[in-house]
Amino acid sequence: MTEFRKEESKSYFGRIIFITYLTLIAFFLLTLRLFFLQIIQGKKYRTLSSNNRIRLTRVKSSRGVIYDRNKNVLTTTRPSYLATITPEDTDDWDAELAFLSKIINLPKEKLYKKIHSSSKRKPYKQIVLKKDLNFFEVASIEGYKLDLPGINVEVEAVRSYPENEFAAHLLGYMGEISEQQLRKKKYHNIRSGDQIGQYGLEKVSNDYLIGLDGGKQIEVDAHGREIRILGSKTPTPGNNLVLTIDIRLQKFIEQLLEKKVGAIVAMDPGNGEILALASTPSFNPNSFASGMSQKEWLTLVNNPLNPLRNRTIQSHYPPGSIFKIIVAIAGLETGAIDESIVFHCGGHINIGRWKFRCWKKTGHNQIRLHDALVHSCNVFFYHAATKIGPEAIAHYAKLFGLGKPTGICLENEESGFIPTPEWKKRVLKTKWYPGDTLSMSIGQGYISVTPLQLVNLISAIANGGTLFRPKLFRYVLNSQGEITHFFPPSIIRNLQISARTLQTVQLALFGVVNEHGTGARARLPEVEVAGKTGTAQIVSLKENMEDEDLPERLKDHAWFCGYAPFSNPEIALVVLIEHGGTGGKTCAPLAREIFQKYFDLKHTPGGQGNV
Repeated sequence: MTEFRKEESKSYFGRIIFITYLTLIAFFLLTLRLFFLQIIQGKKYRTLSSNNRIRLTRVKSSRGVIYDRNKNVLTTTRPSYLATITPEDTDDWDAELAFLSKIINLPKEKLYKKIHSSSKRKPYKQIVLKKDLNFFEVASIEGYKLDLPGINVEVEAVRSYPENEFAAHLLGYMGEISEQQLRKKKYHNIRSGDQIGQYGLEKVSNDYLIGLDGGKQIEVDAHGREIRILGSKTPTPGNNLVLTIDIRLQKFIEQLLEKKVGAIVAMDPGNGEILALASTPSFNPNSFASGMSQKEWLTLVNNPLNPLRNRTIQSHYPPGSIFKIIVAIAGLETGAIDESIVFHCGGHINIGRWKFRCWKKTGHNQIRLHDALVHSCNVFFYHAATKIGPEAIAHYAKLFGLGKPTGICLENEESGFIPTPEWKKRVLKTKWYPGDTLSMSIGQGYISVTPLQLVNLISAIANGGTLFRPKLFRYVLNSQGEITHFFPPSIIRNLQISARTLQTVQLALFGVVNEHGTGARARLPEVEVAGKTGTAQIVSLKENMEDEDLPERLKDHAWFCGYAPFSNPEIALVVLIEHGGTGGKTCAPLAREIFQKYFDLKHTPGGQGNV
């Protein structure tokens, strides 16, 4: 009996020891877990706990406004309602997303994809499910608020372009910042999902237009619903930009270009300010601001007319007879020709087995420089270029800025090209032939220029020899309306062309319009206009063949460049119509209407008084 009790006591004591050890181990594990949670991961869970009660909400700043020269609004912002979700605040994803998909008309699978694509986000950060909700969608979400915990309607400012497609290539468009752009760390105050300027002035002036974000500290309940605001910081709006263009002239020009493919640039020759810059076909930047579908994007980029291309700076063409201005200046400045030299035009000249024609089949007979420019005689400039030489012609072309970007603040400006015998030997591995010089003399062959380069050229002729860098910004205004930065004119170079040479060319350009020359259709009754037409061949015509016989895509490009008034120039202009035929028939009448519109606006209240 005693032994039995000893065994029982020993067994009982063993169980106590076992329970004691088990309890100690449990306490040890509990202590270890508490240490892990409170010490090692304490910061994380304190953050989660705080976020579950107190949230820091970003308040985006408003983007600056872009105005034209007369303070007409070109860009502004509008409210856009967003459906967002905070996954940590939701009770049942499946049920809520299924219900929400019916309200906002998006498949549940697409909503899931948006959530899973944001897997790297910080806890309690909202995910945007749909932008630009309509009134019914907003009202439905708010009406079922208690059934949709974690799902909210937010408001953000979206870029808006009141003039729609007008000046689109100039203003550009907004778009969501890409991961690649974020990695560059070029953009301050920008986060994933934010909109930034992606093209045009919206892009190059992004640093001026973007403001500084503010924020709110809010207390929320267990379902993420706001209870009260604990603190806030007011955002700082972006600066506003005042441009040099006049939207009324811009709209008029783009309406003239409707259903045409081309470009027009108007400039103040006295300071380089761009008064209008139009390229057609165009696009509506509002489509980008609200979020473009892939189908819409593909339709735009696959359009054979390439509406996204800014033809004023991104397309280059043979200048045609406008280049005769350069040949005339090169000849006069080098002394190879003078105003009195006479060449005979019989309608063509022969170089070997090649026939180089004048546009006038019967020829111009004996002709001097003045009349050769007025009537655009090719044969005169064939002879003149042979005496001048291609190197001198190329030198003066480059002096006037051809073959090099003008330096306008827009991106992706093309340089065009001015050929030389040295270039042809080095690159094409062949010599320069006499026929190359003849083609060069009338703006054909290897030469290419942009419309902006030609408006710079004609402006320098008009103002007496100063080549300005084209200017689009006048000044910057802060949110209080104070000027914080002014953009003065920028001179590329003073051309050092003799006054006599410039006067000779100017008088000839006056004659082009006013002496029954090729630009007679640009003439105005009350304002003296000077200018030069150009017709740039795409393909060489066979004997007895006319431009009208060619398919549309092979017809000549049409040019006109000019300025007015002749004695005190205020506006210089270049008009290009792709495959438009002759410059005198197609472009000169358009130039006449634009000049007339400019002077009409100048004499209306609130007109061009700022020019």
